[in-house]
Amino acid sequence: MRTIRYEYMRPQEIRDAQKEKSIIYLPIGPLEWHSPAMPFGTDPLAAEASAQRAAERTGGVVLPTVYAGTEREREPQLLKAMGFEENQYILGQDFPRNILPSFYFREEVFSLIVREYLRILADQKYRLIVIVNGHGATNQKNVLQRLATEFSNETESKVIVTMAVPEEDERFAFEGHATKAEASVQMFLNEESVDLSQLPAKPEKLKNTDWGITGGNTYRLQPNEDKTVEPECDPRDASVQLGKELFEKGVDVVVREVNRAWEEINQ
Repeated sequence: MRTIRYEYMRPQEIRDAQKEKSIIYLPIGPLEWHSPAMPFGTDPLAAEASAQRAAERTGGVVLPTVYAGTEREREPQLLKAMGFEENQYILGQDFPRNILPSFYFREEVFSLIVREYLRILADQKYRLIVIVNGHGATNQKNVLQRLATEFSNETESKVIVTMAVPEEDERFAFEGHATKAEASVQMFLNEESVDLSQLPAKPEKLKNTDWGITGGNTYRLQPNEDKTVEPECDPRDASVQLGKELFEKGVDVVVREVNRAWEEINQ
């Protein structure tokens, strides 16, 4: 096949690819603050790379990445764990000291955008639609799973939601936001996009509220006493090698889930 990227394919190529294997990938994630050291496209870039690598192994084509995502206001107990006042209104990772806001869509708008993609793909009779999600917000994952369940039961298409990163790997799942694992993946994908010199040099600690970085224990409401990022999550310890390991493990998970879904709909 000349290419698996939908936007570069001619109409007959798209149809031929669909006849060969009726799988289409939809990578998605918001432009979001990931500290001064990391790119705003951290989530969608990871989703795009994961979708393309997985499609090369499973067959199918990859849609252009949807740069969209949603977040909710932080709850009082989490605000306190982060080091804020409990009555502050903070949306996602848009902390007051950030110099730019994230592109967070309202939940209902985000849902409508994804719904339209799924409607069009179901109308095109794709048998398996794979959403590769780069953003770990609970409400985003809930929206995507709700739509996947609906379309899988109300259309002839099966829709599954996968994560671009390996949530079952404790090095990633419990690390939080913009910390070592996430920075490492971006370094592997595009080392020039990460500039750790934008963070203060060690041994200065990284205060959650100052840098828009949040460690995993903070999300579990077990923060450090000084409300700083845990040493094991420190993005200044990121490496290309760790990013390679985590990214490739994430792709393996996506491929396994896609192959399982494809087998189920062909039984």
